Amino acid sequence: MVGYFPSWKPAKADDLRYDELTDIIYAFAIPTSEGDLRPLDNADIAKQIITKAHKQNVRVLLAVGGWSYNDVPLEATFVSATENDQKIKKFGDAIINMCDRYGFDGIDMDWEHPRVDGNTGKQYEALMLYLADKLHDEKKLLTSAVLSGATADGNVYYDAAAHSDAVLKAVDRIHVMAYDGGDGERHSPYDFSVNSIEYWTDTRNVDPNKVILGVPFYARPSWAGYGDIIKENKDAPKKDHVTYNGMDVYYNGLETMKKKAQYAKKNCGGIMIWELSQDSSDDNMSLLKVIADELSK
Repeated sequence: MVGYFPSWKPAKADDLRYDELTDIIYAFAIPTSEGDLRPLDNADIAKQIITKAHKQNVRVLLAVGGWSYNDVPLEATFVSATENDQKIKKFGDAIINMCDRYGFDGIDMDWEHPRVDGNTGKQYEALMLYLADKLHDEKKLLTSAVLSGATADGNVYYDAAAHSDAVLKAVDRIHVMAYDGGDGERHSPYDFSVNSIEYWTDTRNVDPNKVILGVPFYARPSWAGYGDIIKENKDAPKKDHVTYNGMDVYYNGLETMKKKAQYAKKNCGGIMIWELSQDSSDDNMSLLKVIADELSK
């Protein structure tokens, strides 16, 4: 049970349900094109989460990257930060140093995303192998957020191949982003999850225990959190599609999330959530609780 916590929502830290999680991923440490990291946002909250989590035997990882920073995509920043061996070492050391400074249990790499064309796949591999050696020497984890592997239509996602076999062997887990398949019903349906997991376990032959199914706690195209949606519509938990603020929105309701958890328990290593603060605080409506209940059976 892996859940991302966004650093820009510090007030939500007190709502974290440590008893239903194995890992919390603090998002994000932001790279610079020079191969450094920006100072960690809300570092005191990160320390607070680490302290509370460790008391309950929950690991806390630091996510590096994300899709964008200040609405500017980070892909080019990652490419620049790894453009030669010297910068790869500098960048890798900066990541390790931040991990050690705050006492994180490992790193989750969120380079979205290396590509097959050009050199970025090789740059990504070099960085990941460097991090794996250093982190594993410290008995810490290295995980990676990866493309769904398959599209919402079941076709292979071309750039998923940029996650090389060497990287897949080196990491402890991959967190499969089986969401954002589209703005409508393609956002994150059950079949999309199955196609995504089968790509990584069957086509790429990754150990299923290392493959974690990503699920969304938000809707498309509104990006509204599930918790906010169900406050406005009492029938929303039973559905995957409602009208919210005058807009048709698509998300995963209780039954779909239950079904995905059942699938994950049989076919892969667990569930990853983006992101925890978007859940309902009501136990009867909580997506996190539905997932936890299914995985613990």
